[in-house]
Amino acid sequence: ITKRLVGEIGSLAAMYFSVFTAGRIIESLIRIRGEFDMQLISLKAILQSGEQATKLFNQIKGLAVISPFKFMDLTTYAKQLSAYQIPTSELFDTTKRLADLSAGLGVDMNRIILAYGQVRSAAFLRGQELRQFTEAGIPMANALADKFTKLEDRVVSTGDVFEKISKREVPFEMVKQVIEDLTNEGGKFYMMQEKQAESLKGKVSNLADQYDIMMNRIGEANDGLLKGGVDSVTWLMQNSQTLLNILSTIAVTIVTGK
Repeated sequence: ITKRLVGEIGSLAAMYFSVFTAGRIIESLIRIRGEFDMQLISLKAILQSGEQATKLFNQIKGLAVISPFKFMDLTTYAKQLSAYQIPTSELFDTTKRLADLSAGLGVDMNRIILAYGQVRSAAFLRGQELRQFTEAGIPMANALADKFTKLEDRVVSTGDVFEKISKREVPFEMVKQVIEDLTNEGGKFYMMQEKQAESLKGKVSNLADQYDIMMNRIGEANDGLLKGGVDSVTWLMQNSQTLLNILSTIAVTIVTGK
């Protein structure tokens, strides 16, 4: 009897954990699919183009699995850059380059986006953005001095750069070129996300993104079923009183009939 009882308890425990695990997986599936769906809807609204939003969405998914940054974070960064009027065609490239800088420097991406976005909005580099770049570890003054030296065919010092900045003679395009030089092949931060992704922390982040993308793919394939299930539960909650009244009537009828 004892062995049979232990066996039954074991079976019940296994069934409980199976149901519990299945419930957690379904909960995770709904949550992840919902987050991905919201991000795509948000991008479509911001970019005013379903085609371009879907393209950017897929590009970010591809980057997330080889980057130490999570998919949701990268999507947020792209939306922030869009708010600074970065052209849609340049959003992914700009996001990737700034993320390479952030990964290499170990600096909060939001700080770099703020500095870059403010220069983009003003159309020229100001002292406050130069300070923000410098504090983030980006050698903007030295890089600009080298650029002006080649451009003007004379030695241009960082002091000269400061003077040009005060006169608003450093356009956004030059700042953009400096970022590109730092992140192009041969630059100090070229493919820095891919390199950082080889670390243990990066691999764990990539594994989490792979899981989220897999769950989203499953959820996307069963989108109608999931949304239909949620709608059904919502309808039941909204009409709970009506259902209770019907059940009460049925119960009274059964009891009376008996």
